[in-house]
Amino acid sequence: MSTLPGKLELIVGPMRSNKTAELLRRIETRREYANQYVMLLKPSADTKAAAGLVESRNRNGCGKMQAVEFYSSNPWPVLAAIAATEQKIGKRIECIAIDEGQFVSDLFLFTKRLLEAGHDVMVSGLELDFRGLPFGEMLDLSWLVRMYPGNITELVAYCACGAKALYPQRLVDGKPAPYASPIIMAGDFYEPRCAEHFVLPGLPH
Repeated sequence: MSTLPGKLELIVGPMRSNKTAELLRRIETRREYANQYVMLLKPSADTKAAAGLVESRNRNGCGKMQAVEFYSSNPWPVLAAIAATEQKIGKRIECIAIDEGQFVSDLFLFTKRLLEAGHDVMVSGLELDFRGLPFGEMLDLSWLVRMYPGNITELVAYCACGAKALYPQRLVDGKPAPYASPIIMAGDFYEPRCAEHFVLPGLPH
């Protein structure tokens, strides 16, 4: 008898839209009310919390949770960790949760593999980088939501002007970062901006 595919819950939104808080809330709900085993994964490129820890900036949320950390450039060794954990706990891992999915290489294929193996998958992350361009493979996952059971939750943040924020504005020394700066910078700072107030110096087009 073939394994039924899992469900995909995709949580997207700009910076400060509480994506991580929502992911942690859903994990807690599954654990407490559905008695499910949920494995939380953290890509190494996520540096907003200590190693092996996923933490929300929203102090009113679930706070923080332990996570299995893996190299952002290679998620595939996690499959062995899943198998080892299932052997240890003596049952199937019902759900795999991934925070900051935009940092994960092979995210599309990795998520597809988990779904086909029958795991429910939850992924939270940014759809756009500081340049306003697709960030990693987060936008690609919307195709998987159409192919497998699941849903997309679009969270909202607001610009300082009160309008709906669409872009993550990177600031360096309080000023908008230029287009030529790296996609990932240690210790960088962001704020949500609407289309009117989003600034990108050095845009080549």
